[in-house]
Amino acid sequence: MSFFQFVRSEMQGSLRKLLLMSSLGGISSAAILAAINSGAQAADEGKKASLWALALFVVSLYLFIKTQIYVTTTITGEIEAVVHRFRVRLMNDIRHSELLAVDRIGRSRIISAITGDTAILTQASNTLCYSVQAPILLLFVGIYVAYLSFSALVMSVVIVTITSAIFHFRSRRLTEQRAAAIIQERRLFDRLADFLDGFKEVRLHAGRSDDLFDDAVEVSRAATNIKIRTQTETFKLIASAQSYMYLLLAAVVFVVPTFSESLSAGSITKTTTALLFVIGACFGLVQSIPVLLNANSAADRLSKLESDFRATARDAVPAKVPTRFDRIEMRDVVFRYSDDSSDTTFKIGPIDFTLQSGELVFLTGGNGSGKSTLLLLLAGLYPPDSGEITLDGVPVDDNTRDEYRALISGIFFDYHLFRRLYGISDPDPTEVDRLLRQFGLEKKTGVANSEFRTLDLSGGQRRRLALIVSLIEKRPILLLDEWTAEQDPEFRRKFYEELLPAIMQAGATVVVITHDDRYLDELNLPARRIRMDEGRIIDQRSLQA
Repeated sequence: MSFFQFVRSEMQGSLRKLLLMSSLGGISSAAILAAINSGAQAADEGKKASLWALALFVVSLYLFIKTQIYVTTTITGEIEAVVHRFRVRLMNDIRHSELLAVDRIGRSRIISAITGDTAILTQASNTLCYSVQAPILLLFVGIYVAYLSFSALVMSVVIVTITSAIFHFRSRRLTEQRAAAIIQERRLFDRLADFLDGFKEVRLHAGRSDDLFDDAVEVSRAATNIKIRTQTETFKLIASAQSYMYLLLAAVVFVVPTFSESLSAGSITKTTTALLFVIGACFGLVQSIPVLLNANSAADRLSKLESDFRATARDAVPAKVPTRFDRIEMRDVVFRYSDDSSDTTFKIGPIDFTLQSGELVFLTGGNGSGKSTLLLLLAGLYPPDSGEITLDGVPVDDNTRDEYRALISGIFFDYHLFRRLYGISDPDPTEVDRLLRQFGLEKKTGVANSEFRTLDLSGGQRRRLALIVSLIEKRPILLLDEWTAEQDPEFRRKFYEELLPAIMQAGATVVVITHDDRYLDELNLPARRIRMDEGRIIDQRSLQA
């Protein structure tokens, strides 16, 4: 999808009025040219310029200024509104998509679109204004040239058409090269994310740091070389187009008179002056080509990204917010996760699992045994490839999944802590203060206007704060993935001996992924322990208080 098509499909203003004002701007420009030529001719003949020529100039200049202001402000406002509506739609599609779809599309592509590609559209707004007005200006100046010399018009049309055709066909290859450069820049974004997200690992391993840096340099070099080659070819193309325009001017001066002997010197001068307007407009269009090509590529990427999300996103269906449940069952559940960058496929299942209301379940097993994937299936964030999950006997499918997920609050291993208490209206300040004291955070942070005072906390403290948020939500089911991993020994013991009993006493159903075998052996709570290996449940037993 081109930039023009993208804006046209999104704009809400009157296109007819915009074209009308652009036409008035083109007419006024041609009229200004005619008035100036008339005055110049009168001066050459030793006469005073006629009042009608002066009046035409004044009126045309006024119309030109008014139409310019209207067109530029309208197009700028429309593009900014288009960018805003697209961002809102895309964010809405993201929040209604599924985890697998977001993983497949990739964070770098999404962020690049919302920040980089929309910025390209904004920067192209002035160019679009000129691109709308210039063809109309060329049309009316062309009519004026035809009035002066039809031969000059024919030659102008031939040269401009040939130039446009050459420019069009050579620009298609440049578009492909720009797309390749964008792909390399996304790869560079991923390498930068590796530097920042894996900073501790990079600083601990000089070899890893060197290899990652060399890889990032290579990706950056590839992107740079493609962009240099593309820009060089673009500038060559622009220089060629400018040469053709000068060739047009020379043809009118040297060739046209041989075909039209009746032309006077004054007519040639007027035609040449008019063509200087044409050449100026063509130069402006030629110089705007790189900007428009970038905008075309950005609009195409945005359109494809939205299509990819629309293919997976579901319309929001108002879901009931359940406050209780009796039983969740998994029957013959199988899930496969394929890594697009390799041929690796991870599978868990078949899984048979039952979760009763008010139950405490510990998932244990080695790394890669499938515990976290099982938790994501239980949370409804991954749909099973086969088998069935039921809530109180009702199958969990696309129509009931949102209602099912409303039962669950989860702190996953790669959790995100929001600064605001989104989705929690009017939290009880007394309860928040009590939880902050219970979790030892009362001196570290606080809540004001539903927003945490600071999130500048250690990893373990941030996990405590995330658990406080989950407890404030008061959802029936709490899922915890290695929540104690960053807690100090004192607070880890407190979790098993004080916090878990309090959570269970409040009526919650809790599923915990843990490696804390020693605490499970000393646990003073009725619970069930499930062991996993190679994606399957290999053992489960009760832990009696």
